[in-house]
Amino acid sequence: MLKGPVAERFQSLIPPLAGHADPYKTIMESPELLDACFRFFRLKREAFADFLVDADGNPVSDETVRLKCGRSINEVIGMAVRTGMRSYAEGHFGDPITPPKVKTATPSAPQPKKISLKKRFKLINIESISSLFKRNYGQPRALLGGQTNSGRFYASIKDNLDYEWQVKFFPIYVEIPPHVFDRLGIGITRMDSEQRLQLLAEMAVTDINKAENAIKDPALFREMVEHNVLASATVSHLGEEGFESVHGALEHLDPQKKWDVLANKDTALRLHEDKRITKNDIAALADYLDMLNEYALDAIFDLKLNRDQMQMFLKTAEDNLGPRMFLALFGPIQTVMPDDHEEQQKMRRYQNFTQTALRSLVSAVKQLDDGLRKSGGEGSIEECLATVCRTRRIDLEKEVKKLIPSSLGA
Repeated sequence: MLKGPVAERFQSLIPPLAGHADPYKTIMESPELLDACFRFFRLKREAFADFLVDADGNPVSDETVRLKCGRSINEVIGMAVRTGMRSYAEGHFGDPITPPKVKTATPSAPQPKKISLKKRFKLINIESISSLFKRNYGQPRALLGGQTNSGRFYASIKDNLDYEWQVKFFPIYVEIPPHVFDRLGIGITRMDSEQRLQLLAEMAVTDINKAENAIKDPALFREMVEHNVLASATVSHLGEEGFESVHGALEHLDPQKKWDVLANKDTALRLHEDKRITKNDIAALADYLDMLNEYALDAIFDLKLNRDQMQMFLKTAEDNLGPRMFLALFGPIQTVMPDDHEEQQKMRRYQNFTQTALRSLVSAVKQLDDGLRKSGGEGSIEECLATVCRTRRIDLEKEVKKLIPSSLGA
């Protein structure tokens, strides 16, 4: 279906495919075209309605349900991503996935094909991320007999490809040594942003080894790798005792949430290091700990909120600041800095502003609460927070819009 009717449908809908004798092959040889096809399908799903039916001809909207062709939409997407990766690997390494059966007397080393940068996705740090992986995880090892570079690479990655957004990372994946995929596999291909891939590249393999020793349980270590391998940096610093303590307070969460909390490194470390914070406090804050920055965590304890107030305090801030402004002040602090010096300066100015704004907001809440108490007035800390947030929101939004760097979605 993909090679025939579906490819022909895309050919009729996407101008760059017009005139190509084999649209399927053309799509699979170009990550940009493959990505465009996925995006077109999402935007114009109705154009493919005649394919999206079950064996009885009934429309299918659930992407896990099998279609008439025998596969679900999710399965078809995974197949297309893997085929695209296979084609891209052969183009990048310059040799076939499956080596020729006829052996030559003196086989020559395959020469990687140079792929024009114009054909690559516009990712900023392909070269720097690849060099970080090779520096921190080791260079590619020597090929075994009968292997090709593309064959070894594809074997290491193919079982970890399932999602259409992975296509834009093909230029980075091929630069990562295959033995890193053999060790981390799905842990790499679940990094859904360039920033997260760079954080993983910056993390030394010793951090992963230390994390494995601290966790001790092989099944639990594999759970971490599959959900958020970036938690390794935190776990390696916590050590066995610290990990048991923090993990014990979080184990009631679903695995994805739990490891996302532990991947929020500075905040997760504070949970263990700040003696004011108990296991019950961690449980009370659990819904926000994957995004809360350490300064926001300090603010909660500086205000001496009880456990019943903690989550309500954060919910009140989110409701009255709005999701975007809440994340700007309370959310994760960007640690991956742009290469460009001017952009670095913009990032630092923005971060200084948001941290100062958070401290000022908390200080204003304290003053308002103290003033109400002294005057005998009634009101809760949440009401004070809501008042301050509503009063300052417009000015904060204007300043953030002016300062936010382009890398953060300005």
